[in-house]
Formats: sequence, structure tokens, C-alpha cells
Amino acid sequence: MNPIHRTLRLIAAGTAAAAFAGIPSIAFAGPPLAGGVSDGGTLPIARTETVYTNHDPALAEALNLREGIDIQADLDAAGRPIRWRVLTDGTLRFAFMQAAEIDYLKKPEVKFKDVTGDGVPELLVYRKAAKAEAGTGLSVYDGAKGFRLSFDVTDPAFTIADLAQRYELKGTAGGGVRLTDPASGLSGVIPDVSAKGAAVDPATSYEIASGEIVAVQRVSGESGGGRRAIGWLRTTYTYRYGAFVPEHATLADAIGKPVAQKNLLESEGPTTPSDDI
Repeated sequence: MNPIHRTLRLIAAGTAAAAFAGIPSIAFAGPPLAGGVSDGGTLPIARTETVYTNHDPALAEALNLREGIDIQADLDAAGRPIRWRVLTDGTLRFAFMQAAEIDYLKKPEVKFKDVTGDGVPELLVYRKAAKAEAGTGLSVYDGAKGFRLSFDVTDPAFTIADLAQRYELKGTAGGGVRLTDPASGLSGVIPDVSAKGAAVDPATSYEIASGEIVAVQRVSGESGGGRRAIGWLRTTYTYRYGAFVPEHATLADAIGKPVAQKNLLESEGPTTPSDDI
């Protein structure tokens, strides 16, 4: 895949891909995957391990299950996950692959939370890439709709070097850093910071509330031989028509004060300056 095209798949792009998760034709369906086989052919699976189990009676009742949920990891000979399989009541519900170029940690972080506001908890799967400087991917499966995918950000392998191909960061005459994202149209100036080594980090955290998910990326710069936050890039997704879609991107300074915002639901239009936020 072209590196630029690959980079545009990032969370802050404002891509509407998440919206398509609500279309039944691409929801997880069909017969379970046979062991060691996928649509791409035979997988080099050396062993399978159970990496998560939750048989809490209260959770099972909330999800209308008899027993609970287990997640298994299909591993290669080196112990790296090739795919994860989600089982409910001991039966395979669906499987999801990891991108071939991403070296994930074996055990995902799993949470249950009512994200859509319907009173039924969703399955949240956080996948962390093995590289220390890489980010965290998040997939949300709708508990009230047969664990249909409603939110999916699965590119935690992007590093600062990858992101440098996308975001433009330049020093300003006034002593700040201008960040421009050609993909979303967001542009703003973080005041009173140095542009030395300025870069956008991968998404590492998500703020979750009913009907809303905010992906957080640090804008960092060099400081005393290390790196520190000089700003924050926040992409807000809202629950619409059965999926989370990108609503707006916000650029803030290091203490969280917004300096620019872009409405991602508009195909065109200028960035809102900080005075109007």
C-alpha cells in the first residue's frame, strides 16, 4: 500500500470508514473460520492460547449469554498473534485479523461499557503494538446487535516517522508551531512553543462517554534530551445510524486550551480559530 494512502487511514483523518461498520453486509457474518485457515489461505498458526475470560454472571445476563465471553489468540511460532477469536458461551462468534505489518502484543486489553447509550454493554478491545513508540488501536462491538462492529481504529503500528508523512508542523514568526492536516483540513497554531523536533504521536488513549469516543494524540517536541507535550490533537466520534462517525477534530495547547477546531461532517470549510471556539 502506498505509504501516504496508508497514513490517511489514521484515526485523526476524519475518515468516515467507521460509518460503514453499521452496514449489515460487512458486519461479521458467515460460518466460523476453520482452524488455521482464512480467506487468504492457510495461516502459520503454531498454537492457540486463551488470553481473556469473563464469565461474570451479571455480564452474561446483560448480554443475554449463558456463560460469558472468551478471547483466544492464534499465535505464530514466535508467539506473535496472527488473529484473535471471540467466543460466547464456548462457541466462536467472530474472528478478527491483525495487519501483517503490525507486531501486536499477545494480550489485548478488554473492557465492557455501554458506549451507545442503549443500556447494553459493548465489547471494547484495545490492541497495543509491540513497539514502545507505537499507539493503541480500539475496536468496539455492539453488545445489543450481536457484537456488530461499530467503531474500529486498528492502526496502532503508526509511529512518529509514519505520521510525519501526513501532518505538517512548522515554526511561526510569533514563536509557535502551526499544525496542518491536509487530510481533514484542520490547521492551527500552538502558541509559545518551539518547533524543534515537533511531531504528532500515534493515538494512545481514548475518552469514552455515552454516544461519544474521543481519540487523543500528543503533539510532542524535543526538550532536554527527551520529548514533552506541546499540544494535543483530539478527534471526536459520535454515535450515528448504528456506528461511530468522526464529528470534529480539535487542536489544543499543552494545558488543553483549544486553538483550532474542524467540523469533519462538512466536506469543505475553514478551520474555526480559537477565538470562536
